[in-house]
Amino acid sequence: MVLLVATLAGCGESGSPARTGAATAPAEVRTDAALLATCVELPAEPEKVRWRVRPLGVQGRAPGPTDHQLEGVVRLVQGEAARLRATGVWEPDPSGVPVPQELAPGLDTAHGWTRNLALEDDAAEGAPHFLLNQEANALYVWALNPRCEP
Repeated sequence: MVLLVATLAGCGESGSPARTGAATAPAEVRTDAALLATCVELPAEPEKVRWRVRPLGVQGRAPGPTDHQLEGVVRLVQGEAARLRATGVWEPDPSGVPVPQELAPGLDTAHGWTRNLALEDDAAEGAPHFLLNQEANALYVWALNPRCEP
């Protein structure tokens, strides 16, 4: 089985997931792959998903628009990680940002992640970014302010 970790996150200049913001109540973890697909175009067929959306920013500010981050784990159908690995150049990810453990229980989230920049569009807000761990059969995905369609 392949495991896809989808994370929609604010990105810094390096295109790494944002890990800033005020502490808030934990976001609800969801398991609906069809709903996730309305927010992020998945590059592989999901079998199971675990994902969440959480606000980024500082509490106590005046009300107004806020940035948000979607994060999740998706198990893919057999062979999808190998297929993705063959789609281009995947280089070691220098960010060292760990996949959230609560979304990937049992997965070694700190090692073996690679990145294919050809799959990303940094210019578009809401565009997903991807990390692949072929050994773990996992893909980690994030983006800032995705446009989810009901």
